[in-house]
Amino acid sequence: MSLTIRARLLWLTIGLVVPLLLVGFYNLWEAWQVSRQQLNESIERQAELAATAFEQWIEAQTQTLTTVSTLAESDHPLTLKDYLDSIVKTRPHWLDVQIVNPAGEVILSQTVREKPLPLVSIETLRKEIAEKRSLVVLTEQISEEKLRLLSLALPIANGNFVVARIDGSSASSIFKKLKLPEENIIAVFDPHSRLLYRNNVSPEQMSADVSGTPLLSALNDKEIANFEVESPYDKIKRVYGLARIAAINCVVVVGVPSEKLYAPAKQQYWRQLWVGAVIASLAILLVLFIARGIVEPLRRLTEAARFFGAGDLRARTKIKGGSPVRELGETFNQMAEQIAEREEKSKELDRLKSEFVSSVSHELRTPLTTIKTLTRVLEGDNIGADEREEYLQTIAVECDRQIEFVQNLLDLSRIESGAYRVSFVETDVRGVLADCVDANLPAADARGVKLHFETPKAVLPTVLTDPRTLRRIVSSLIENSMKYTPPNGRIEISAEPREAHIAIEVSDTGCGIAADDLPHVFERFFRGQPLDATIRDAKDALINETSGIGLGLYLVKNLAAEIEAEVLVDSPAQDSVRGAVFTVLVPLPPRG
Repeated sequence: MSLTIRARLLWLTIGLVVPLLLVGFYNLWEAWQVSRQQLNESIERQAELAATAFEQWIEAQTQTLTTVSTLAESDHPLTLKDYLDSIVKTRPHWLDVQIVNPAGEVILSQTVREKPLPLVSIETLRKEIAEKRSLVVLTEQISEEKLRLLSLALPIANGNFVVARIDGSSASSIFKKLKLPEENIIAVFDPHSRLLYRNNVSPEQMSADVSGTPLLSALNDKEIANFEVESPYDKIKRVYGLARIAAINCVVVVGVPSEKLYAPAKQQYWRQLWVGAVIASLAILLVLFIARGIVEPLRRLTEAARFFGAGDLRARTKIKGGSPVRELGETFNQMAEQIAEREEKSKELDRLKSEFVSSVSHELRTPLTTIKTLTRVLEGDNIGADEREEYLQTIAVECDRQIEFVQNLLDLSRIESGAYRVSFVETDVRGVLADCVDANLPAADARGVKLHFETPKAVLPTVLTDPRTLRRIVSSLIENSMKYTPPNGRIEISAEPREAHIAIEVSDTGCGIAADDLPHVFERFFRGQPLDATIRDAKDALINETSGIGLGLYLVKNLAAEIEAEVLVDSPAQDSVRGAVFTVLVPLPPRG
């Protein structure tokens, strides 16, 4: 049983927890994907912002080149030379400005450097100017000086073109205005995928060849994209946002370390994952604990029930705690107690039935034996008239005794079956008591007991009752007192008004009733003991020889209930002159 319950609870928990965990993990994964997409889009927005800023910076530089181109078309070379001189003086990041003819020869130059910069990419510039006839942006690397140049070339109407070479590091000023996080990497690549600018990089790293990295091909034909790749410069894995500047075909890249970008979302994801796993584990452990709390008490309850069913009526279960199983255990214990009590009562009832059968047999056999013996004696001729008369009276008394005994049994059967009928009429209590005393005087005289009826001092009011039943009650009480009153004893019958009743008392000077027996004297088959050991020792012979089966007072109690009366009993202290007092309270009719 225990394995079945534990397994069912465990599978039930797994069946509930696992789907919930799967749904939770799926939702977390979806949330992670959404968060990642949002983060990637934020990087793209930063790249767009940086591309816009760089494009505006290039446009500002281009305006100066446009002015130079316009002056180069005029016939005032001195004016152009002066303008070029002012450019390099007022723009420290402009390293030189040159006018180049279609053959690639420099016809006019102005520089702030003592040694002019070599035209590393002049041929490339010339070809692209001839092809595009618009602004050309390239990068040049002066390796011996570890200097990266931004070369801008703009065609002139006469076939020449103007070239301005600018220190690439000067672009940092425009990106600082964006106020992007310091850990962000900003880089610019020219149309040939050569690095124009990158912050946070040493000159040695600037010369690294990165043309073969996947990052430069991530855009393809798109204007904006994002890509996660390891940087070729510092070997840090980053998420890059890429934005293309269509006017000059340059690409601006903003990179954020992957750990920095995704760390909060990943931490949240893994935290939820661990929390879910811990909750699932705790749920399973809790179920196992609960299962143990259910299975162990059930096992004890089953074991107790098995022993109880095998006949051990003392078997009980001990279940602690406040669970419903404990209530079940307590219910089982209560049931076991009740069954044990019923078993004891059944045994007692069987014993009482045996005693009842034995007593009834004795009650029937003794008078019949007496009658049979005296009848055989009367059949003879050797007895006198006086003896014959005595024997006939004895036979008559025994017959009356048998009739009364059988009548009592019949009345008791009618009462218990609800077939007993009473007829309420106005009754003179004094007359009923007098009749009862007269009827029991011969028996009292025969036992040597004085039976006295104390005449009421005042006239008793009539009561509405069944006189036959009341007579049976009082006569039964008198007979009971005679059984337990020794010779020379005294029985008194009296009556008096008491509140709304007529109180009829039958008191005797007999052996009395033990205190523990008083609550049980009206129970069926019960026969009490004398008041205490002293009296009991003196009266043992009387008690043992007293006939009866313990139905007399039980019948009195039921007969009193039939006429709506109440019977009380009291046994005074040991030094009292009375042994026991029975009181019948017969209700008076309501006034008015």
